[in-house]
Amino acid sequence: MAAREAAHGAAEGEGLPPGGAFAGGPPPEGPPSRADARRNRARVLAAARASFAAEGGMAPLGAIAERAGVGAGTVYRHFPSKEDLFEAVIADSVDGFVAEGRALAVAEDPGAAFFGFLERVVGEASLNRALCEAFAREAPGRAPDAAAGARREFGEVLSALLRRAQEAGAVRADVAAADVQALVAGCAAMEQGRGPGSGVLTAVMCDGLRAEQAVTKVRNEIEDVGGGAAGPRDEIGRCEMCGGPLPGDRTGRAGRPARFCGAACRQKAHRRRTRTSG
Repeated sequence: MAAREAAHGAAEGEGLPPGGAFAGGPPPEGPPSRADARRNRARVLAAARASFAAEGGMAPLGAIAERAGVGAGTVYRHFPSKEDLFEAVIADSVDGFVAEGRALAVAEDPGAAFFGFLERVVGEASLNRALCEAFAREAPGRAPDAAAGARREFGEVLSALLRRAQEAGAVRADVAAADVQALVAGCAAMEQGRGPGSGVLTAVMCDGLRAEQAVTKVRNEIEDVGGGAAGPRDEIGRCEMCGGPLPGDRTGRAGRPARFCGAACRQKAHRRRTRTSG
């Protein structure tokens, strides 16, 4: 981030807008000193951070300039378009996540570090419309932008935390970093819709990622299948009479787990029990 700030400061010291004048925008103001340029850029970023957090990408540049206490020309000199300003704000926020993730990469409890990081990211993004929008519109093959480097570093940190948690047996092994990023984006958007302070969906997401929540392992139980033959009943769910798959919801009429694939097998089982008891 410091390198990006220095590069912008050097450009502003020359009094020239990066990339030339903004087409259709207001005329540039007089050339500021390097110190003034850095201060103005910091004020614009602070105002944009607050405006985008509250309104997302729809926040108008004019309102951001007014909030920063600078002219519109100053904003355009530092950021030729609103998209450039938006990406700079996102890069700044993601840099904070990256620094925190790197510190957690050496934690004694990899599982707690991973889940704590997810909760932190989702919690902050759910209160920040700009971050929510940035996570939601992330897509492979997108053109590079000001936040591309920060997002790449975020992905690397997340991958490292995930790998350590999986090696420690805290996270299911069939999950990739891209899956987690998609879950974070969706969870942040849903938490935002529920209002601040909820956290319920974040807890559900984390529980779904825990290793003990995997549903693909095979039971060791032996149960009656078909005409009395014994065999293993796996987690897919098999009918106790014919061995066929259970209904999709796998819930019986009384709210208990389903044991039969349909009424016919249920009646057969009932007749068999009646004959046995008789």
